[in-house]
Amino acid sequence: MKLDRLLSEIIFLLNREMVSASTLAERFGVSRRTIQRDMECIELAGIPIFTQQGPQGGYGIVESYKMERQLMSVDDFYYIVTALKGVAGSLDDEHLDSTLQKVQTLLPRTSTDIFSGRNEKLSLDFSMLGGDQRHREAFKIVREAVEHERLLRFRYTNNKLESTTRIVEPLTIAFRWRSWYLYAYCRNREDYRLFRISRIKEPEILAAIIKRKDLSFEQFLEENYRQVSTKALEIELKFAPIMRAMVEEYYDPKECRILDDGSLVVRTRMPEDGWLYGYILSFGEYVEVLKPHRLRKIIVETAGKIEKIY
Repeated sequence: MKLDRLLSEIIFLLNREMVSASTLAERFGVSRRTIQRDMECIELAGIPIFTQQGPQGGYGIVESYKMERQLMSVDDFYYIVTALKGVAGSLDDEHLDSTLQKVQTLLPRTSTDIFSGRNEKLSLDFSMLGGDQRHREAFKIVREAVEHERLLRFRYTNNKLESTTRIVEPLTIAFRWRSWYLYAYCRNREDYRLFRISRIKEPEILAAIIKRKDLSFEQFLEENYRQVSTKALEIELKFAPIMRAMVEEYYDPKECRILDDGSLVVRTRMPEDGWLYGYILSFGEYVEVLKPHRLRKIIVETAGKIEKIY
């Protein structure tokens, strides 16, 4: 805690000419005597602190030592702060909020008005990605397990809607494909797995300390991509003309062919699982499976089951 406070005090002083001991004491929740000792520690660390006595006095960092702000432009600060705000809204993380405040104190005072004005031109809001309060609480527990390298147990529902209890060695938290995932070694499956955090229920940190595995997250993605590419199903979909904007947004032009009536035929490769069936059905009457015949039959049968419900 003391080290965090000292760092925060240094950043606070770097952006100001001089600050009174009482102001520092109030901001950091300590006594004036503690502030005096902190200033002595900072100076012993090699950062030159000057002291000015009197009613208008206080502490400051020698001007020649201060950070050269020209190394970072207003644009640099703007994008850093905007990104941090977006991520903080998703994670609901107190540490991120603290980091955000520290970065904002580095913004040159002369640029504050320009910075404020630009906030109206770009806004990033990832708050929905954090899910509801249950997901946020689960996320905190998962992250704690990763940070402290502890074994983790939870209930999980996969793409096939199968619910099982898993015991995993949590390795990495990653944001991919518009969601947060946990990369872990699953002891149930004796293999590496990706778990979508929003599907993790009742996470519990166990006492056992884990040893990190050799296979990194990036290596896992590369190997998984090769496996998925090999096993992916080649499909051909025919979209109605009204879906042209969506098709052009999501598919490579090389995969698309426009017919005389304005409809689009997309030839691509996708992993075959429950997600693929749901994806095709989500377009309703605006898409038709042309190939393969087996997939076409599955969609017809599923649509028939849906019709019986209604």
